[in-house]
Amino acid sequence: MLFMGTKKYDAENAADKFASDNDGWINAWTDDSNTNYHFLVENSGLKKMTDIYAQFFISPLLREDSLAREMQAVESEYMMGFSSNFWPEYELMIGLAHPASPYSRFSTGSISTLNRTDIRDKLWEFYDSYYSANLITVAIIGNETLDTLQQWAEEIFTAIPNKEKSKPVFNVLPFPRGDTRYIGREIYYQPKSDKDNLKLIFPVNIPDYPNLSYITYLLGYEGKGSLFQYLSTRGYITALVSSISVEAQNFVLVGVYCDLTEKGLKDPKAIVEALFKFIARVNENGIDEKLWQENKMIDNLKFKFKEKEDPASYASLISSNMAKRDDPRDYLDPPSRRIYNETLEREIMSFISPDNFNFYLSSLKLSVDNKTEYGPALDKEEKWYSTPYANRKMFAEDIENWMTVSLEDDLHLPEENIFIPADFRIIPKEGGDLPVRVNNTEDLTVWWYQDDEFNQPKIYAYCWIQPATPKPDVRSTLLSEMLSGMYTIETSASLYPALSVDYNPAVGFDSKWVVWLSGFSDKTKVEKVIETALDSLFELDFQQDDGHFNATVREPIRKDYLNVKNWMPAQLTRRYARMLQDEYLFEYTEALEVIDTLSQQDVKNLRDEFLEDVSIVCSVMGNLQQEQAKQYAEILKTKLVAGGSANVVNEDRLADDISPVYKLPQNKTLIIRKKAMNPEEPNSGVLTQFQIGPYESNGPYADKAPFTRNVLVTLLGLMMREPCFNYLRTQMQLGYVATCFDEQYKDILNFNMLVQGSREDAGADVIAMEMDKFLIKQYETFDASRSTPEGIQLWSDIKLALKKQLEEKPISLSEKASKFNGEIFSPTRDFSKNEKKVAALEEITFDEFVEFFHRYLISDQRRKISSQVYGKQHDVGDEVDPTKGEELITDIIAYRDTLTERFGDSE
Repeated sequence: MLFMGTKKYDAENAADKFASDNDGWINAWTDDSNTNYHFLVENSGLKKMTDIYAQFFISPLLREDSLAREMQAVESEYMMGFSSNFWPEYELMIGLAHPASPYSRFSTGSISTLNRTDIRDKLWEFYDSYYSANLITVAIIGNETLDTLQQWAEEIFTAIPNKEKSKPVFNVLPFPRGDTRYIGREIYYQPKSDKDNLKLIFPVNIPDYPNLSYITYLLGYEGKGSLFQYLSTRGYITALVSSISVEAQNFVLVGVYCDLTEKGLKDPKAIVEALFKFIARVNENGIDEKLWQENKMIDNLKFKFKEKEDPASYASLISSNMAKRDDPRDYLDPPSRRIYNETLEREIMSFISPDNFNFYLSSLKLSVDNKTEYGPALDKEEKWYSTPYANRKMFAEDIENWMTVSLEDDLHLPEENIFIPADFRIIPKEGGDLPVRVNNTEDLTVWWYQDDEFNQPKIYAYCWIQPATPKPDVRSTLLSEMLSGMYTIETSASLYPALSVDYNPAVGFDSKWVVWLSGFSDKTKVEKVIETALDSLFELDFQQDDGHFNATVREPIRKDYLNVKNWMPAQLTRRYARMLQDEYLFEYTEALEVIDTLSQQDVKNLRDEFLEDVSIVCSVMGNLQQEQAKQYAEILKTKLVAGGSANVVNEDRLADDISPVYKLPQNKTLIIRKKAMNPEEPNSGVLTQFQIGPYESNGPYADKAPFTRNVLVTLLGLMMREPCFNYLRTQMQLGYVATCFDEQYKDILNFNMLVQGSREDAGADVIAMEMDKFLIKQYETFDASRSTPEGIQLWSDIKLALKKQLEEKPISLSEKASKFNGEIFSPTRDFSKNEKKVAALEEITFDEFVEFFHRYLISDQRRKISSQVYGKQHDVGDEVDPTKGEELITDIIAYRDTLTERFGDSE
């Protein structure tokens, strides 16, 4: 509601429109105790956008006529939760907390909770209670000097009324220790998706946001001696994560989250016992100060050499920290501020105890009607998402057993981390401003770039290993996924210490293999990471016990495919549209039919056969000279040859990697209509997609500057973004998701309109009809405004915003490396694309844009898909209007098989 008009900027879409016109966006999120408003705009619009935001807290309108529509938006967001695991699980957890704690309240809202006659009065009452200058924190990031930014802040935000409100204090804890109504509970429930999970939640009831990095580091560690290794090697789990799930002013929730195998699902208390055996080991000799200091040193290295990130996200983080911390030196949360405090660490550890946690087990194998081997009958139903669950007190004998566990030699604290870098020297610069090919021997191509802009002691390496004939079918896709699963398990112990120091080695297995590594540039550590990562690929055990292989490799993949049925309609619409065009995509049911036919030997054969004939192209960038780049690439090649008998050939196979999609027929609207796979799905969704043409081609603009059509597609996305949201969501309330965007799929440019909503009177057919109406309406608006002062100004603003976007330099070494790799691993390797796009942009007129809009979105030259997914409230119809070029596609694969044409390079 605050976004929807203020006294100074009274247009309902003023904030969103200004942000969109300045190549930006606005957003807000609410956690357990704060609401955080943030935005991103091109820097020239920063001061005005800041003023627009400040007015939310100075003079909002909270219009009566906007309320009903915004309540519908809240309802749409609530209904989206029925398609996810997160919201039902979250509402179940907080609904079982102490009812006097604010934490127990419904978190999103719905029509049923908001539909009251005094709702606007309640809205103003809430606003007046909490929106006071003394409770607001502000962080601004811009290119101006600090003095200028401070002057703006004082000038703009001083007008926010200071109502001298006290910061809310929530005295009742959600899970008070010792109160077995709320703690020491076993909760069993059915999730939305077919995944078996165990969550162990420990409330740490210490005020003022204590730092819990030591305990979460220990619980989530995956190296030798860890809880994860102990449980995964014994076949109980496939994944384990430890993190803070909630951080409030007087308590923190520490969670241990496990993905279970069938063995783990049948015996989850063995997992709990193992956890407390590990905790007993941690507590054996008190807090390990050496390990604590090592963890602090690692965090300090990450902080000291942290690269720049999205400024909106960073400002959001800083303002959030400001609300929690009293000392300005803590606003950035620097690890150097942490002081070893054994008393505090012991107090924190005292809460990780058998008498202070809740146990949450979720599985579709749990039954509403009967007790099963997995748990009790689910005799209750959660209020908001109707989740079936059972809630019982933990057995006293279990707690006593966990209190008195014996130590295990296989569970111990992390060993000293051998991957911590020690060499942070910036290497003297050699080379130019662009990547260059430095090695093109008979069997290896290496690109290298040494950075001297960001002065970061880091490197980014990226290698494509490509066979002569890729096999992107169902079988090879599944085998690649199995190989990836086995590799991840194999490297979890050996490489986790490197991961914890921000080395990020990975190998992606698909129709090509991609090996990448980012991290500190310390030569000895980089070499060790590369060697460890590649040696592991050839140390895989392909003769595992079949039961263990099925539980840890095959079943997680099967469940991923099974859970497609729980995809939101918006996701399904995009998948269906791509399947219609891309010959390599398949129905997920095909994967479920094939997966049980594959063996460990098949996975080994895939690995070995892949390496029989491969080309290797590597890029190595960052803080290193060219000889070192060549050495790293040579290590990779040597490991592949020695370990896998790879036959490496010198061929440029990059052009073969671009998988062309089929060209759709012109003057057609291909309509896909499907019922949502989940019979309880309340949402419907529509993707309207227009196929434009090859990314590099100018199509009918051959006489124009290179990339003219490419730039026109981008302009279309920018010009349509705000009116699309304003009409389809704000005005028509067709759904919480309502967006227009351009994209590159494979080598083809598309323009998309995507809506997902849950209105009873607006199924996918109604949404599609309104999208078509909007398209015509917006074309008429653009056509009429190209000669008006307002339209000309909008066109000028959008062009300027795009020009600045194209001319914007990378803000970090990682972003620069990613940009360069985009060209190195493309057929053209054109490092001047953005400059060419700017030149094309300068020449494009508003008239040409309107003509482009008409040609590709409305005229008989359009290539259009309407991909529609219907929720449970709506029936799928079969009526189409052939006079409008509509054709109903009932079998996506069968229709795709009739397509034969592909785009030519100049189309």
